[in-house]
Amino acid sequence: MPTVLAGLGRLDPERIRHVASPLIELGCALHVLAEPRHHGRTEWAAQVKTAMPAVLRTDLATWAWTVRAVRARFFATSPATGLPSFTDELAVLRSRPPEDLAAELVRPLRGQPLGSRSTDLVAVRRWALSRGRPVAELVEALLTSPAEPVAQFLDFLEACWQGWFGEIWEASRDQLAARGRQDRDLAVRDGLSVMLPGLDGSIEVRDADSIVVQKVQNKRIDLAERSLLLVPSNFIAPHLFLGEVPGEPLTVIYPVGGRGSAVPTAQVIRQRLEALAVADRLQVCRAVASEPRTAGEIAALWKLNATQVTRHLRALTRVGLVTAERQGRFVAYRLDEQAVRNLGTDLLDLVMR
Repeated sequence: MPTVLAGLGRLDPERIRHVASPLIELGCALHVLAEPRHHGRTEWAAQVKTAMPAVLRTDLATWAWTVRAVRARFFATSPATGLPSFTDELAVLRSRPPEDLAAELVRPLRGQPLGSRSTDLVAVRRWALSRGRPVAELVEALLTSPAEPVAQFLDFLEACWQGWFGEIWEASRDQLAARGRQDRDLAVRDGLSVMLPGLDGSIEVRDADSIVVQKVQNKRIDLAERSLLLVPSNFIAPHLFLGEVPGEPLTVIYPVGGRGSAVPTAQVIRQRLEALAVADRLQVCRAVASEPRTAGEIAALWKLNATQVTRHLRALTRVGLVTAERQGRFVAYRLDEQAVRNLGTDLLDLVMR
């Protein structure tokens, strides 16, 4: 069940670009602050939060759901090349209609692809409510009167820049820009089949025209008619993010630190762990790896049978790989990272990719 990137040899080098985007990197950093444990950055997150004003910590908790397992489109791609400024990127967001930004902000709740322009209002409201009443009220405002909550979100981004992230970006932007430029030049000179495997341990050459990315996500992406956007990040590890937006380049957000250790295949994992031999259970684990989700939400997001998802979650809960927590009339499930790590880091590396 890996992701295959095909058509590498037919991608015109002129359609490969790179960007060191402060907005994308801020989205990655906010994700780490929301979920520091599986990034191995609990101490860093605690230091950043401690130094924040109380109002900014409150805002961080208020908007955390927008940057967890799924992110808004403006955190996943960029029209820029090279090294844009945060001021310019934020100005572009402020110039857009609030309805458009609101639709992108609620995307993590609506169960639609990254490039979808439609919003399933019933699904959005239901999954917002499963995260608690404050999130449900905020999402309702985004759906019905988006101008004010969108302005609040953009003010939150600016406060993050001024309060803590601006300093981090100033210290790392040149490194990120240089790494992206280096990888782009390598791809043009030696080809994508040489460059891409160096980005992350989950990427391997399949044949002369394709590579395999070990993610619990079965899909095939043909690059022959697309563009490619390379985005190195200091905060994305242990993930490797592939962002598909129709009409936009395929975005690859990858750890700036380099390839790292190899990631095992799902086939090897299933051979090791009989409890997870059913392929869909790996998808269910991935669905609850970054934040708690209900069985109904997982079924909607991953297009799985709801009854089967419930059975998978019950089986995983029985063996201690998933925990269950009641939220009103909902039951939210979450991966127990330590329990999975005790079984072996291979599985955790795979489902976290």
